[in-house]
Amino acid sequence: MSIFHKQMKAWMLFASFYLAFSFFFLSEEGLSQTNLWEEIKIKARGLSNLPFREPRSRIPSWLEKLSYAQWEAIRFDANSSLWREENLPFEIQFYHLGSIFRVPVTIFEVVHEQERKIEFLEKSFFYGPSIEKKPIERDIGFAGFSVYSSDWQKKEYCMIAKFLGACFFQGLTCGQIPGITARTIAINTALADGEEFPFFREFWLVKPKKEDSELELYSIVDSPSITQACRFIILSEGFSTVCKIDTHLFFRSSPKKIGIAPLSAMFEYGENGPKILSDYRPQVHEADGLLIESTTGEWTWSPLENPSRLVLKEIANGQLLGFGLVQRNRLYDHYQDIHRSFQDMPSAWVQLNSGFLEDGKVELVEVPLKDDLNKNILLFWTPSKTPFAGQSLSFSYSICWLKGEVPAEGKLGKVISARVDRTKISQGKTAVLLSFKGEMLEENAALEFNPVVHVLSGGELLYATVGWEAQEKTALLEVQIQENGREPLRVEGWLEKKGKKLTERWYQEFFK
Repeated sequence: MSIFHKQMKAWMLFASFYLAFSFFFLSEEGLSQTNLWEEIKIKARGLSNLPFREPRSRIPSWLEKLSYAQWEAIRFDANSSLWREENLPFEIQFYHLGSIFRVPVTIFEVVHEQERKIEFLEKSFFYGPSIEKKPIERDIGFAGFSVYSSDWQKKEYCMIAKFLGACFFQGLTCGQIPGITARTIAINTALADGEEFPFFREFWLVKPKKEDSELELYSIVDSPSITQACRFIILSEGFSTVCKIDTHLFFRSSPKKIGIAPLSAMFEYGENGPKILSDYRPQVHEADGLLIESTTGEWTWSPLENPSRLVLKEIANGQLLGFGLVQRNRLYDHYQDIHRSFQDMPSAWVQLNSGFLEDGKVELVEVPLKDDLNKNILLFWTPSKTPFAGQSLSFSYSICWLKGEVPAEGKLGKVISARVDRTKISQGKTAVLLSFKGEMLEENAALEFNPVVHVLSGGELLYATVGWEAQEKTALLEVQIQENGREPLRVEGWLEKKGKKLTERWYQEFFK
């Protein structure tokens, strides 16, 4: 029986004539991977034409009452991993429901073009000593799952991806820990009416062959405004993990704003702002800046901030090649956190492929944060026109999680730090000391660098001077600006020689 055969019969009873017509023409033969993707898109479209069904928690009350720490103490038995006994390049481990994870996601394994629902087995989990466990006598489902890949030495499996909660997922490379989080979509972010959080309803995991280097999986995401079909192709390349994503959005209603390829991170404080005196750690963040590549070949770096109020920044518009959140500072001494290991968290780079029109833009949301337990940074691409009910949109992009710099940026000098001197704020002045490092700077170190600084709004440039620190092979750019107090201060700058840029463009907005 083909995938969705039983489900289609039920859908035909309730769907509109259009949906019944679409389902009627589906092939009754075994499914190829192409047909699987087409059927999932058809199912998502059909779901979008039906009233939204709010997910319900069906787990025992004792699981709902677990604290987050107690839930973390529930461990999946790695020996029960999906495909563990078959020596395949990937295996899957599952997350238990409980605490804040109360809504199950249905997970299917696809083998030889046939689906099999993966059932919850109590014996596959270890329960911590702090849990007053009671018997679980039925299939309650799972909260999510993680993907493990055999490392290059083929000696052990390491986590490379994690799908858990709402429509959140994360990627990492072997030896790293999760940090930056992606979503399949963001809806009505930073609006007064509140944000809408879609959630994974179903997953299909395609069993890999022994010779496969990629893992293919599919999902349906649902919310009051949209139903979304997603295809993920995950590839581990040792020093990076790439997730190729195709997504089709079907709109039940017209949201006020959507964010495509959203990334979120935590930024409490770093080198560019005041340190929290009560915290021994020099810096606390999962990413310290955002990076953007335009079709003109320009690279822009903008430091992240923990603002005193919610801030929405339009960082770039027009045709772009990519954007991402980057953890550039990789030294333990700069964090000194033995539990979180911020220096080992991956950067996330989004490469745009199709569906991203020229009239769209990249926006950054920064939310005030008093601790490091939540994420307060959200970066995404958004179209200029609001989608309407009944409309469908398609996007294709990839996310590369990696440790280190984005390779495509090459030899350009990069902003290593952007320290703000706040001692002159009372005088209405802002001073910034920028540090640039990179091969192009080293190759031209014998020459004088020309600083280019533009105050785009909110003030007037007082001076910009540049120097070279030979021992550290670092160019230092000092900028001082007189603010006008009437509008936010927006500044850009870079170093060049004879009209040729030697560094990426630094861009920063300052809000009171």
